[in-house]
Amino acid sequence: MDKATTFPIPLSGYEIEGLTGIDAPRLVALYRACSDYIVLERGQPPDAASVDEEFENFPPNRTEADKFVFGLKTADGEFVGLLACDRDYPRAGCWWISLLMIDKACRGRGLARALCDGFFIWLKSQHVQRVELGVLVENKQALRFWQVRGFEPIRIAGPVSIGAKQHMIQVFGRSL
Repeated sequence: MDKATTFPIPLSGYEIEGLTGIDAPRLVALYRACSDYIVLERGQPPDAASVDEEFENFPPNRTEADKFVFGLKTADGEFVGLLACDRDYPRAGCWWISLLMIDKACRGRGLARALCDGFFIWLKSQHVQRVELGVLVENKQALRFWQVRGFEPIRIAGPVSIGAKQHMIQVFGRSL
């Protein structure tokens, strides 16, 4: 699988683009449009360094080759969503979703659901068996979103330092 990998999204007018670190500057506007989440997560508004971190931070024993970042963009090329994940983490056959963001102005339109649906179909085609992720326990909307998608709680992790804040993380998992 190369970094240019994409997958179909079951929503007309949008497409997925596989991104790498050189694309980080193209995502600054999206991070600003998701500043409510970034402030919740980090305790400060997003900047270019916030975007760079998504491409530069890896779980233990993972490298850049294991990181996949997918941008959701409109027909005119504007990024309105992002899904970042790590291959074969925390174990082989399982992928870890490290971030799912949708532009605040676009929320409630089914974009996150469609992005995840397309991603899960693609993962199945790659013989991935399971997906796991962590949600900030204070992010009630995200907790509901993932539970509705069939994710089940595994454990609470933390405290974890992110930016200027510390969080407890609800780890979820789901078989595909």
